[in-house]
Amino acid sequence: MLAQGHALATRALPSYAPRQQQRSRRLTRLRASPSNDDGVPSDEAIHAELEKINQANNAKSANDWIASWSKRINAPPDEEAERAAAERARAEQEARLEEARSYRYVFVGDLFSSVKDSFAWNYLSDALGTIDITLEAPDLEGADASAMTVTSALARLETSLAGEERRPLRLIGSSTGALVAALYAEANPSRVEKVFLLSPTWGLAGILGNFESRYGLKFSEAFRADAAALPDFPTVKCPAYVVHGHDDDISPLKNSERWMQMASQWMRQEGDSDEYVAERRLLEVRGLGHGVETALPHSMGRFAEFFQLPRVDLYLRDREP
Repeated sequence: MLAQGHALATRALPSYAPRQQQRSRRLTRLRASPSNDDGVPSDEAIHAELEKINQANNAKSANDWIASWSKRINAPPDEEAERAAAERARAEQEARLEEARSYRYVFVGDLFSSVKDSFAWNYLSDALGTIDITLEAPDLEGADASAMTVTSALARLETSLAGEERRPLRLIGSSTGALVAALYAEANPSRVEKVFLLSPTWGLAGILGNFESRYGLKFSEAFRADAAALPDFPTVKCPAYVVHGHDDDISPLKNSERWMQMASQWMRQEGDSDEYVAERRLLEVRGLGHGVETALPHSMGRFAEFFQLPRVDLYLRDREP
């Protein structure tokens, strides 16, 4: 039995040794070849290729770049090329302005104050006017201010915006007007291209007491009942930008943060259906409360970028004496 077992073990050795030799030759071949038998690059080949890329990226030293830059600076000006570049820049600017002017810009002011007293409307109207864009401000109050509700204001806004359906709308709303703008965008998704909201009053029914304690307002039962029937967070599917004061004690910042979070929830819930919620952005302004409108001069770069406009605030500065 031992002899037989030893014979079996002896026969196994010759078959083991060639496999080790084959494996050694295979490793040697992988090191010498850029790829293995499956056509997959070896680690050595990958490292060599990465080294070539790094060398190419670092080919120009700082001195080389400085020498090239100095040569360009000291070279005589190419007036024809400069004229062509200036003409291209003007053409691009005109195309950008033409695109911007193809939209209808509408400001929806706070329901509890006059639009004429709104810093946002006055500032934005002036700024957009520098590029020949009119900022409309529909009257949402009506003849009987005491009978006004959010729903009646929304109806008046819909009436004001009827017609010119071929011109997409860009809505800018402030405080309760931001809520009305959002409700309009929810009801008319095909008409609204973007919304820009300042201190929106999400969950209006729950914050009416803040308005009463801060401003001494008194709300009718009809207004309260109407506010209670409104959705706390309208489903706005177009791109939206919200500017909210960190210290807002009328409409808490956390409500706008919640509205931001709900966008991703709606996208997950709708799945592959036709429903889609576009990008939302939130700018939190520290040191300001509900009157975040006054931050507009400092955030106009974001306003212009969101609406893809020229820097209209710079136009205003150039115009100042």
